[in-house]
Amino acid sequence: MAGKDKGVLVIDIGTESIRAALVDEEGKVKRIEGRLPSFFSPHPGWAEQSPEEWWGLSSQCVKSLNLKNAQMEIVALGVTAQMHAVVPMDNKGRVLLKKVPIWCDKRSQKICEDVSREISPQEQLDKAANLIIPNWTGPKMKWIKEHIPEVYNQASVFLTAKDYLNFKLTGNYFTDFSEASGSFLFSWKEKTWSDELLSLFDLDREKLPPIVPSVQVVGQVQEEVARFLDIPSGIPVICGAGDMLCLLLGGGMVEEGRSCDVAGTAADVSVFSPYPLISPKLMNLHHGIDGWISFGILDSGGGSLRWFRDAFYQEEGKTVFYSEIDKEAQTVGSDGLLFFPYLLGERLMGSPHARGAFLGILPHHQRRHFARAVMEGVSFDLKMSLEEIEKLCQEKIPNLTAIGGGAKSDLWCQIKADIYEKEIWALEEAEGGIMGAAMLSFSSAFKQPVSQLGNEWIKVRKKFMPESDRLEVYRKEYRRFKNFHDSLQDIFSQYGKED
Repeated sequence: MAGKDKGVLVIDIGTESIRAALVDEEGKVKRIEGRLPSFFSPHPGWAEQSPEEWWGLSSQCVKSLNLKNAQMEIVALGVTAQMHAVVPMDNKGRVLLKKVPIWCDKRSQKICEDVSREISPQEQLDKAANLIIPNWTGPKMKWIKEHIPEVYNQASVFLTAKDYLNFKLTGNYFTDFSEASGSFLFSWKEKTWSDELLSLFDLDREKLPPIVPSVQVVGQVQEEVARFLDIPSGIPVICGAGDMLCLLLGGGMVEEGRSCDVAGTAADVSVFSPYPLISPKLMNLHHGIDGWISFGILDSGGGSLRWFRDAFYQEEGKTVFYSEIDKEAQTVGSDGLLFFPYLLGERLMGSPHARGAFLGILPHHQRRHFARAVMEGVSFDLKMSLEEIEKLCQEKIPNLTAIGGGAKSDLWCQIKADIYEKEIWALEEAEGGIMGAAMLSFSSAFKQPVSQLGNEWIKVRKKFMPESDRLEVYRKEYRRFKNFHDSLQDIFSQYGKED
């Protein structure tokens, strides 16, 4: 290719890290910079972060990339971010809350319970393809209206994290179908904001941004912003998609029928289908391209292993890597020890008041047994969702690509292959979310199908096959896990009454 090579700039706002990356036309991450955002939980069930810090840390990351000396033409800028945050903005573009509720915030639980008395579960699924839960943006907006009415009244628009960053870059308000579908204010059949669902929460439609495809250009980087970031002005900004959908694009979910296992802070199993799979046990989000992602999710998936590492592997002045935990855990089975990974409650399979728990502890169990039980417990939970997906698809899923931090663990991938009884394909590129956002950006810039880019870019690192000598053991443990899971629901509900 004559002249400079072409690339895209991607910004990724995660819960635990904020990154900026430069990606070339072959899907190679050429440069990446990261920063750590603050997290706040001032009350039980609350989870907050600062939009101004998102912007400040994103800016630091972009500046550190030193793009003016990159010897590459930046043809587009794509943003992806944690979903379901609620950022109220006034008509002068100012954020009205210093800290905003993010995806795992549960403060609107009572609002969800009140609304659920007005609309049956079946009606919820029929209208929104989902059940009402506190994670969605609609209940969070309602909480702000009830508890901070002056903020709601002053707000001109409510944005998610991705759309807030796009506004800071371009001065324009938009959202995409993936974020809209995660609001419980969106009609999946009509693919627009639903006046009926808005009325359930007594929310104003004019406070929501226009919905556009994820590949649409929503503006250009403003001149003063470009000077501040030390990047060329006029770069087209792509609307982008929520982090989960970008992660799945980077995980190979670029054609219908494909399935994926994500092991990040949250963990999920999913399938790409033309329409939502309607079930009270699954959730549905519009993909970053045409079609839907149906999935079961665990809010504390990789987060459970991180908790376990921080709680039981602390060594003075030394960072304990997950690979060291793998070395311990691979020397044993869990020997009847079960872990229930509900450190942040459950969304659909059980109670939001659920807690993490170990059951079956015996005198011979050591730290390594507990470590393995954590990996197995997350996998058992996700298998319940996988079974529901296969039931609705009416066909067996032969394999799942594995992405997220947990996919770097060969041990965890093998455990999943044995528990799911399916092939697990771990991918070479770990930065799935950045890859997905780059696909959307290149697709917009060069009018190439995302599926073509995905099939060209994505490479399998290693395939894990189910090992026959473990299958019967895991089948027995999985049956026990499900029985205990159901029996624990009444116990978990007591935490809600006490709180």
